[in-house]
Amino acid sequence: MSIANAMTFIKNVETNKSLRKACYACKSKDELLAMLAGQKMAFSQFEFDEAVNVMLFKCQSYEQADSVKQTEVWFSLFR
Repeated sequence: MSIANAMTFIKNVETNKSLRKACYACKSKDELLAMLAGQKMAFSQFEFDEAVNVMLFKCQSYEQADSVKQTEVWFSLFR
């Protein structure tokens, strides 16, 4: 598990249609995290939160920050 995996997920979930479809098929956050682990993108909730903070810090524009925040909110909808 790593922050790098969470950052990869955040970057790819918006542009990778097959990843997004696989995520939408998950019924819970545990199922989502298990699916991501199977795709070699294992991370914990804490690592996801840290990745969001790192990525927000690195943002060069409001649009980039908004994209990261949207992914954060979307991820939080899984329970």
